[in-house]
Formats: sequence, C-alpha cells, structure tokens
Amino acid sequence: MQEVTEQCLALVPIPRNNYSSKKRPIPLLVNVLKKIKMDQDENVLRFKSLCLFKFVRYEKDYDLTKMKLIINDMEMPFKIKFKKGFPLIKGYKLNFYEFEIPLDKINEFDIQNKLILQYDEIRGRILYNILDHKKGKNRNSKIFMKGDTSIYFRQTLKNTMYVTIREKNFYDTFKGKAKLFFARMLAKVYLKNDIILLYEKESSRYEESASVLYEKLIDNGYKNCYYVINQDNKALENLDPKYLENIIYKNSFKHILYFFKCKKFIGTETIGHALQLRIANRHAVKKYNSKDLSYVFLQHGVMYMVSLNSSLRSGFRKMKYKFYRTVVSSDLEAEHFITLGKFPPENLYKTGLAKFDRSVLNKDADKIIIIPTWRRWEANQAREDVTKTNYYNMIARIVEKVPKNLLDKLIILPHPLMIDAVRESKSEMTKYIPEGITYNEILKECKLLITDYSSISYDAFYRGSNVIFYWEEKDECMEHYGRRATLMLTEDLAFGDICYDNSNLENIIKRNYYGEQEQRYKNRYKQIVEFDDNKNTDRIVELLLKDGIIKKGK
Repeated sequence: MQEVTEQCLALVPIPRNNYSSKKRPIPLLVNVLKKIKMDQDENVLRFKSLCLFKFVRYEKDYDLTKMKLIINDMEMPFKIKFKKGFPLIKGYKLNFYEFEIPLDKINEFDIQNKLILQYDEIRGRILYNILDHKKGKNRNSKIFMKGDTSIYFRQTLKNTMYVTIREKNFYDTFKGKAKLFFARMLAKVYLKNDIILLYEKESSRYEESASVLYEKLIDNGYKNCYYVINQDNKALENLDPKYLENIIYKNSFKHILYFFKCKKFIGTETIGHALQLRIANRHAVKKYNSKDLSYVFLQHGVMYMVSLNSSLRSGFRKMKYKFYRTVVSSDLEAEHFITLGKFPPENLYKTGLAKFDRSVLNKDADKIIIIPTWRRWEANQAREDVTKTNYYNMIARIVEKVPKNLLDKLIILPHPLMIDAVRESKSEMTKYIPEGITYNEILKECKLLITDYSSISYDAFYRGSNVIFYWEEKDECMEHYGRRATLMLTEDLAFGDICYDNSNLENIIKRNYYGEQEQRYKNRYKQIVEFDDNKNTDRIVELLLKDGIIKKGK
C-alpha cells in the first residue's frame, strides 16, 4: 500500500443552471488534511481527508451523507462520516470524508476527468487547494502506476481538481524527473538567449507547417531557430545537413534546457507539445502558462470543424501570453476565432497554412484512405481493447462498404494517438495500416478520403482528392466535446458527400472514386481556405519579422 500526504484542498459544488445566480446555494467543503492511498490488494485508489463544510446562501437543512461523487458520469464510492459535522467559526463545520476510484474502471474514463460533487440537484467542482482559493498553482499529487497507466490528481488554472489517467511517459520516471530538475536549474544561469523552438504534435513529427516554416527560416539565415523531434524519426534520414544542425532530439538534456530557457515558441500544437503533453511536473506546467512567452500557433489543420467554444478546445482559445498569434486561412475561419475563441482580430495571421505550400497529389493517385479523428474519451479504453471502442467499430462499418474490387486500394490511418492500439489488436483491420509512411506522403496517393470530421479533409481536398464525411455518430461525439460544442462544417459548407449511416455508402464510394471534385464543393471549400498560391510560408515569415519574433541578422 502506498500513502502520501499532500497539501489541503477545497471542494466547491456549483449549482446547475436552474438556480438563479443571486440565490443559488453553494456548499463549500474545505479539506484540512488529505491522504491519497493506492491499495493494490483491493485494487482501488483511496482518498481520505479531514474537512470543513458549510453552505453559502443556503438555509435548507441538509444531510451530508447524501452527497455523491461523480467522475466521468459514474458514481464513485463516497462517504461523509457525520451527517451534520461539528460547528466552527463563520458557519464552517468539521467533518471527515473519503472516496474510492476502482482501478478496474479507469479504462472507461477519459484522459482528463473532473471530480463533481452532487447534493440533491446541486452539482459542482472540487477545488484542489484551499490556500490557492480560485487560482491554481500547477499542483499535482504523486503519480500512481498501474501497468502502463499513470494516474494522478491535478490542479487546473482555476484551482479545480481533476484526475488524469493516461499512458506513462518519460517524465514519470526517475531519470526523466532528474533531467527536468538539473536542466531547469541550469536554465536559470545559462547565457544563450533568444531561442526559438519549433515543433509539431508531441514533438515527434516532421511533416506539417512547423517543419516547412523551420526550413524556410534556416534558408533565410536564422540561426537561433531549433526544431524538436524524436531521434529515431525517419524523416531525419534524408534531411539536408543544413537543417540537421539545429535539430534537437526529444527528451535530451538540451531539449529540456532549451525548453526552460526559451521564450518564443512556434508550433502546430499548444506549448505543452514542445516538451511533453500532460506532463505531471508543476515547474513545466508553470512554464507552459507563463505570461512572459511569445507563442505563434501555426495550426495542425484548418480549425473550422469542432467549434472553439467546446470545453475540449479550451487549449486553443486565446491565451494570456505576452505575444500570441494564430494562423488562419480565410475571413470565415478568422470569424470563428473572433466570435467563439474570443480572439482580437489583430492576433490573427491571415496567411494560410505553411504545409499547404508543399501539398501535391500524384497523377496516378488511386488510394481510398479512411482517417477519422481521434476520440479522447475512448483513449484509455483503446489501450485496454481497441476493438470494443466505438471508434474502431465505426471504421469497421465503413470498411464493410468498400467495394470488393477496390479493397486493394484501401488504406486505414487511425489517429496518431490511436494507431498503436489498432496495430496491437492484430485484427483484420491491421492489414490495411501501412508501416512507416507519413501523412504527407500517403496523401499524395489519395484519390478518395473518408473521414468523420478530421481537419485532414482540408489537406486532401486542397490536393485534389474527393472527400466523404461519415457522420453516423456526429451528435454523440459533439456531446463529448461539451454542451456548447457544434460542428462548424455544416451541411451547407461540407465540401464532400455526407453519409449518416452506411446504407448507401458503397454507391457513394464508387461515385467519388471514379469522379472528379464537384464545382459546388470547390466553391464551398474556397470560403474556408482562400489561398492557393503556395506562398503561405512567405506571408508567415513577413509577419513574424514585422512583429519582431524573428529579426534580420539572427
């Protein structure tokens, strides 16, 4: 049994919308002491705490033993010892409570899971630390391991407590933690300044806008630009030596040192990807959230799909950095960022995506490619058994309708965060998944793309491929993105045929495989992606120079 004592924390349930803001009841639960235990024998993660409790603006009698804990829509074993508690000052009452998370249930959880208290019709959140009040200090609990899974409680910027359940990474290990410590210490006295770090998804790809921009900057003589990527990436094998000079290998000491020293980040993902996504280190998280940074978001794909007001899109909404810009491809996409992302218009670079400058389609392209976007809420279940996920079974239903004479043209590319799970399943589907081919290379061979709502549809159509949107589970997926989430790509804007089930999918595949792009779809696409002159990267460089992110002579 493992046991660790942590800082104190507060639990503050916030009522549902059927209460007015002035009269709403707000129960307040403040942990005086907490202990987190992981009992391997009982297969549970147990949380215990001495706490203070009171109701704010709420006179009704209450029975605390009726309090429930909800995680990922599942009720967890939860107990409060005393029905009323022992009165203290200012209306607070002393009590004791505990809850358990059964470890055999964690694969049914999302990666990030909010802990919600429920009392009758009142629901709310858990504050991680009472000393932090409403603002988080990037705290997290000890990391607990179960197989290849890491589990820990963490604090958000608004001091809300979540439980994170994800795959283990390098920085969960002793070696990774030691590197972080010593690199962070050295960064405080390291003399090298004006470092610019470029990166793509999880610092492990070299095929999107960041790599295109990186090469352009190196060609233009900028020597302070560095690109982070894993050392075994095959893209490095044929890379020109002049670009290799400023490559930094992921998880190397230099990588961590430059991360802590850097104040200018340019990437296709949030800054978290510049080191390690979902890292459990408060100093690294503090760096991500530092207001002194300059950040240019190149986009990994045109962001006119799931609306930016979605709770799962919060990382892409306006951040409080000293300097922040994001690339867009049209006035329509810009309006999406301004209206739903709350971006000031001056924070947008209307240039088009850099990677489109190198987007080509081979004349003999003849592949049918299935690429659905990933489902974060199924990621843990996928690592347990991907064949039981809705994601996998949706792909299977699409494959079922591919004409038999075209099956030799079929390629399946699950999302990068799901593809390993599909490969390891050893199912029939694996024979359609190619080895060692980048998305950029495979799209050169794409005659027809089938997706749900992946932004890669914009890449494929730009090259000249036909696109089919398979929206059988669209409404269910939007619910997982949050109650306000909508699909920006409406039926009137979709630049390809839409299928809501697979009943007529076979005929639609035949028509799109043997036909050319329809003019009506080209017109719709042009509303979202305005540029087709292959000068997007040049426009981005001009704006970076104008804004002082890069400087002549560097």
